[in-house]
Amino acid sequence: MVKTENDVKVYFVTIPAHKYLHIRNYESIGYWDFWQKQSQIPGQDCATICGLLDSIKGKMDDMGGNDANSGSGQIMAYINEPTGRICSWGIPLAESYGVRLPADYSGEIPEQMKIMDVPEGEYIVFEHGPFSYQEQNCNVEEKIEEAMRTFDYAASGYSLDTTQGRVFYFYHDPERFWKYVRPVKKL
Repeated sequence: MVKTENDVKVYFVTIPAHKYLHIRNYESIGYWDFWQKQSQIPGQDCATICGLLDSIKGKMDDMGGNDANSGSGQIMAYINEPTGRICSWGIPLAESYGVRLPADYSGEIPEQMKIMDVPEGEYIVFEHGPFSYQEQNCNVEEKIEEAMRTFDYAASGYSLDTTQGRVFYFYHDPERFWKYVRPVKKL
């Protein structure tokens, strides 16, 4: 099922099992606040973490770019955590930043990072196509937030999966898309 409303495509995908290598924060509220708080922790500032993540081989989302917004495989994500901050969706989440890796990844794990197994699962995707960051970022964010807030899960036969450990992925690459990938389960 693909539905497009207000320039936002909504569709379901199955994502295979994989690993998620990341740092996390239980108090931050959004990307900028996340990095502000991480910069107070030795070895977890944006430049250090992005450099370490760039050195990891085999990232699943790597498009060959060399920074977080050009397809280097680096993504923001929200992990369902009972001790996390209650977000605007009403779910306790820990914000995180990292890379998705194949399920059989056995390479380096930098000491300041965590790695977790993410099981195969069904997800709903809210995606807006390419846009001008300077001129349209706020407008696109509003459209995505509205689409997520008003989506009729019951009519789709799914609900958000808020099971501990499930991961919500956030991709922000204005040259390609803005999208949230949220775990779901059948009703």
